Amino acid sequence: MKIKLMLALTCFLLTIGLYAQDGTYSLVQAQDFAVENSYSVKTATLEIEKSKKILLENIAIGLPQVNTSGNWTNNMDRQVFVLDQGNGPIPIRVGTKYTGNAVLVGEQLIFDGSYIVAILAADVLKENSINAHEKSQIDIREQVAKSYHLVLVSEKTLEIINDNLVYVEKNFEESKRMFEVGFMEEQDVNQLELIVSNLKNNRDYAEKQIAIAQMLLKFHMGLDVEREIQLSDEIETLMLFSQEGGTLLTESFDLENHIDYRTILTQEKGQDLNLKNEKVSLLPKLKFNYLYQQSFFSENTDLYGNGQNVGNQYIALNLSLPIFTGGKRVARIQQARIEVDQLAINKMQLSDNLKVQFETAKAEYDYALNSYFTQLRNVEISKKIRDVSAKKLAEGLGTSLDYTQTENQYQDALSSAINAANSVLDKKVQLEKMLGKYNTVQ
Repeated sequence: MKIKLMLALTCFLLTIGLYAQDGTYSLVQAQDFAVENSYSVKTATLEIEKSKKILLENIAIGLPQVNTSGNWTNNMDRQVFVLDQGNGPIPIRVGTKYTGNAVLVGEQLIFDGSYIVAILAADVLKENSINAHEKSQIDIREQVAKSYHLVLVSEKTLEIINDNLVYVEKNFEESKRMFEVGFMEEQDVNQLELIVSNLKNNRDYAEKQIAIAQMLLKFHMGLDVEREIQLSDEIETLMLFSQEGGTLLTESFDLENHIDYRTILTQEKGQDLNLKNEKVSLLPKLKFNYLYQQSFFSENTDLYGNGQNVGNQYIALNLSLPIFTGGKRVARIQQARIEVDQLAINKMQLSDNLKVQFETAKAEYDYALNSYFTQLRNVEISKKIRDVSAKKLAEGLGTSLDYTQTENQYQDALSSAINAANSVLDKKVQLEKMLGKYNTVQ
């Protein structure tokens, strides 16, 4: 008993240790975790199980159906019949004080065209739920990737603000000393103080944005939003992969590899089955029935011991065939044909739409890459301008207004660069999704 308890305790402690290690996630690990634990994927998984049960339900319709029933009756006031044999009406009570019966009924479906269609339709329903499950996995991978990028971008933004704040505060302290000895005007010092104040406000806001971005990521992953996590990937590493991912621009688009197109193909099967179901409704239906009944009669409560009983049973074949329904069934068949044609139009529309989405995703990714390189160059240039302006201000050759403009220009360039990096990462995810890189069925 002690050995079992020690083993259980050891397993528990190991589990805690593994759970703590799992608090650090790379992008791929975060996506894999979400595929198993996100709310949307769990719901889609249950839909697959539900479709399996629907198949079993439909199969059961064609299996023997057996039911039984029984009753016990106390005829407190038995039924009265009035007879007139010429001497006037005479009331006569008939029946026994207590009655009961037991019935066993069996039914077997022999032929029903709708039953065959229902079995096939259950398979299509299962296929559709599998498609929905895969789509939920694809979508959650995309959402986790974008949320992961947002956290990294927010952290990088805070890092840039802190670095810039150190630089500006250094200049601010130097400007105060120069003002004290009369080498700088008070206006220039105040201007630098405003920049420091704004950067501190931006830092506070960036810290809040990180917290919100992390909560969003944990929500998509299916984690408790209050739980602490760490991200092991860095934005520089992901950007390197994104820049090398230019080969995505040369890949061709396979329409049937897209989950939305495969879903509409499954819907097409379902609509065809719906049309067949309406057609087979014109066919006859044949069932086999069996009934066994035992009736009991007694004048005391010992109904089954001292009473009398009478049994009867029969077998039957029931055939039903629709002959005239006022055109109702024909109209339903025509409606089903129209729905098939409508779905065919929707499929062509989806096909063209997906092709447009692919070309758009490719163009946006290409533009995002080019824009990112441009913004990096802009950061280098604006930093040089800012540094020159700061040097001039320190030497008394420039004004605080000039420095403020170059500092703001540099901060704008940094912000544009980090936003461009985020855009590259997100556009890459969109293009990968269009190319089926997140598909579970390759």
